[in-house]
Amino acid sequence: MNKPMSEKEKLVSMLTEIYDQLEELDSVLEASFSDLRISLNKDEQSKINDSALKLSFIENKIDQVNLAFFENSLESSKNPAAKRLELELGF
Repeated sequence: MNKPMSEKEKLVSMLTEIYDQLEELDSVLEASFSDLRISLNKDEQSKINDSALKLSFIENKIDQVNLAFFENSLESSKNPAAKRLELELGF
């Protein structure tokens, strides 16, 4: 019943064992890389959101500065005497 395995059978057995180990390694690596990919995606999304908030803040500041400049321009155009006075002070 227990007859010795031929060299070919031993080789096939070893190759089958190697294949099984590779299959197991593949599934472990796939799970590990999947978790890593999800983590990296979350990090990048967080960076994008932070950048969007900073950009929005800067845009609001620029709008405030532009509005203040526009209001100052309107005030000076409404009061030509003040404008003339500024020019006279310059001479």
